[in-house]
Amino acid sequence: MVKTKKQVKKTTSKSTSTKLNIYRKLGLIQAKVSQIFKNKFNKFQNYEYFTEYQALSILKPLLENQKLTLTFSDDPTQITTEKLEKEWIIKYLKKATITNSEEPEENLTFHLWALGQNIDIAKAKGSAETYAIKYFLTKFFLIPVVDNLDPDNRNILTKNKQLS
Repeated sequence: MVKTKKQVKKTTSKSTSTKLNIYRKLGLIQAKVSQIFKNKFNKFQNYEYFTEYQALSILKPLLENQKLTLTFSDDPTQITTEKLEKEWIIKYLKKATITNSEEPEENLTFHLWALGQNIDIAKAKGSAETYAIKYFLTKFFLIPVVDNLDPDNRNILTKNKQLS
């Protein structure tokens, strides 16, 4: 019987020692993320960009693997709208909450401003939402954004191709 008790203790200590706190889980995700390329092009305003979908495609499996959930909400008391001649400008405060699903009381909350403008107020809100979330994701999770127009990046890509 003494052997059985020792085995139970070992099993219990192993299971508690493998639980990671939210900071360790986030560190593992940040270490595993890959880069995002600005591979979409806006012909109207002549610039390259990346999409929210690209960031989420990288992060969702990593968040799931670490049993973390990420939710966004708006603070209804922190919304301002302004109508200029032809365009609406909207600014509002968003809240991002990351929760450790294994220990739901363990969570982190961040606040970020969303700002957008368009002739249609709904489109102004949509662009504010998209930009705020995608830049929060890339900055918080340390996802490198590769810009093909960056001369430093072109030199690095050229050197890497020559080395391979």
